[in-house]
Amino acid sequence: MNLPGIDWIWRVRGTLQVDPTKSSSQNLSRLGVLFEEKGTSYRIEGNTLSFTKKGQLPQDKMSIFDSGTLRVCDGVLRYDMMSRALLACFLAPALFFAVGHLGVALDKWRNPPEVVAAKAEAAKKRSKVKPEDVPMHAIDQILGAAKPEKKKDDEEIGKRSRKPSMTTAYVFMGIFFALWVLGRIMENVLIHSRLRKLLTGEASASVSSADDHLGSALAGSRGTG
Repeated sequence: MNLPGIDWIWRVRGTLQVDPTKSSSQNLSRLGVLFEEKGTSYRIEGNTLSFTKKGQLPQDKMSIFDSGTLRVCDGVLRYDMMSRALLACFLAPALFFAVGHLGVALDKWRNPPEVVAAKAEAAKKRSKVKPEDVPMHAIDQILGAAKPEKKKDDEEIGKRSRKPSMTTAYVFMGIFFALWVLGRIMENVLIHSRLRKLLTGEASASVSSADDHLGSALAGSRGTG
């Protein structure tokens, strides 16, 4: 999916300086450890490494990404990676917004304002009638029947009259939008750090467990929306 101008929503791009004394293939081969994960396939052609991921595990440090390219040219590594998880997190608020408004619209259609007002007035009148004010039939009194009670207490009436609102939709919209913002910023920082560590020959491209948990959460949201 290539939509210039808006594809930054689900694409992570960046550049890194590489060792100019080494060839493109040598620099790219240093990054191979990132792509030796289950569900990942990659190939190196000339100065470009292309990869795709399917069914990636949360333990995969690049589980949030689904495909991408890394190209070395003139001593610079340019990477461009696509993430369906970021796209899903960005679109999820719109889905919850639509569902919330649909629920409110259906409620208004099924319960027009005049009908709601009439029901409320009738319920108000019924609430003023006390059980002891309702006369019992003479036969019921002779048989010792219990006095009538209200069929519903105030709590049950409140539940019945509860109307759909946008509150729940707004809560989920906020959660997914925050997740997208954090993911878009953090994943850009993390992948840049991992690539830099591997290119400079550091022992590992590991990051803190909190950072990895963020990547796992975003990968798990791939099925939402």
